[in-house]
Amino acid sequence: MSEASTARERAAELEREAVTYPEDRGEIFLEAAEEWKRAGEPERAVALWREVISAGGDDAGYARYNWAEMCFEQGRDAQAWEHLRALEDAADAGVAGLVAELLAERGDDEAALRWFDRGIGALGDDEVAATGTSGAAPSIHAPLFFGRQACRRRLGLPVDRWDRVAEVADRNRVDFVRRLERTVSIVRPPLSADATTMLVWQRAERERAAARWPSVFRVETDHHQQVERRLRDVCEEHGLTKVTLVLGSADGFAAYLETEGGDPAEEGVRLAYAERAKEQGRRLVWPPGRNESCWCGSARKYKKCCGDPRSVS
Repeated sequence: MSEASTARERAAELEREAVTYPEDRGEIFLEAAEEWKRAGEPERAVALWREVISAGGDDAGYARYNWAEMCFEQGRDAQAWEHLRALEDAADAGVAGLVAELLAERGDDEAALRWFDRGIGALGDDEVAATGTSGAAPSIHAPLFFGRQACRRRLGLPVDRWDRVAEVADRNRVDFVRRLERTVSIVRPPLSADATTMLVWQRAERERAAARWPSVFRVETDHHQQVERRLRDVCEEHGLTKVTLVLGSADGFAAYLETEGGDPAEEGVRLAYAERAKEQGRRLVWPPGRNESCWCGSARKYKKCCGDPRSVS
């Protein structure tokens, strides 16, 4: 089956799914529109974007952004700019960041910078402060600051306060990735879901662990989103489709420390515990199905939690 045929079938399947899950209609239509584009039927994509925009809500901005992006791809720049102007007073931080990245890729750094500023301006003061706090978990808003900083550097502009936020956020990102990489065990060759494992702590267990070992486990709002991103990066880098998640347990970890000893702050100790937990069957395969419970233990569907593409964009 050709790629276009596969995309066409997937788009039709998503449109049927939108009937089954009307509460997710906008989000599903956005996915379906992308499949219609891949199928070579952009007019079907436009029809869905129109519906999403008419319905309003958070998804409307993403629909208009996608439409503008396609107009640029088709060489219809004037129409693309009309869509972007329509977004100026309504775009949230997520949409503004996408527009900024699109314009930066097109080499229009001045326009991109305005959209990065618009995106950061849509954040709350607490979100900006959290992004620029040294030692904090990487923020989902950090890419706005990174993109803005890159534009300003290319434009030869001096460092300002938001550039300094970007510098702190980048250090936090690097530190977080290094910690995660030390908890991922990858065996080569071959690579498989069983060979690639990661110790994770679902939300409730991570809170329990933080209560017992606060210096080791910090309750971080964006922690599970960052783990989701790392899982996707690992799969992309190594051509995997599945990863085995070993589910940590505060009680299980405490019992392990009592019998085996060791400092819970040492990663070697936690990895040794992960092997014990894996042998005990405390594992699941990532990613779950779209409508299955999210791996993070939130009790929400994966598509509405860590699997929501907007939360990891």
